[in-house]
Amino acid sequence: MTCFLVKELIKWREHMRSMLTWLAAAASLIGLFFTLRPPNGDLTPVQVGVVILVLITFGGAAFSEIRQERKRAIKKYKNSAAINDYMYEMLKNSGRCEICSRDASWVLDKRIHFLLEGKASRGELTFLVHHSTSEIKALADRGAEVIEYGRLGFEPITRFTVVNAGNIASSYVAIGRQKPNEHHVIEEVDSSHPMYSMARDLVRSIRIANDQSKK
Repeated sequence: MTCFLVKELIKWREHMRSMLTWLAAAASLIGLFFTLRPPNGDLTPVQVGVVILVLITFGGAAFSEIRQERKRAIKKYKNSAAINDYMYEMLKNSGRCEICSRDASWVLDKRIHFLLEGKASRGELTFLVHHSTSEIKALADRGAEVIEYGRLGFEPITRFTVVNAGNIASSYVAIGRQKPNEHHVIEEVDSSHPMYSMARDLVRSIRIANDQSKK
């Protein structure tokens, strides 16, 4: 319980830090505005409107940043149906994806498989799997890149998806993990995080090893 409270306090501290950063920027801009205002002069309606606009703009930006931080927070899922819902929403709103999974059993979900067919046809899909299932092979036939790392004698423990791969501005990695008798956890980190770089390096390493094995 204590550990949970500490984590929540750290999370809210980060939210408050973002909010205060934006408010400090807004206060600086408003301070500059009042400094340049003629002495003994009352604010005109236009000036009042500018101040209100600044507050709304910076307040909205702060809210948007906090919302993005919460979106990237660690998420817990009780069952495979909840995980599939997450995967569907993630894939639906993404570009190119690089997926590292043992067998990607969640592709059996019809909604998800339909989305992946579209990505495969557009050349926006890479699978790094231990072995190909019939569903994965069908996606390969549609244009998906499929690398089987099992035959390389390599089996990463990590399961992850690089979303919007190749677009550093919007790309992030969703990392899944699960301990015995605990909920499945998915954490999203953006391209500035070291875990993102490690995931991309792992993808490149597996791809290079696969290419070398074919020579």
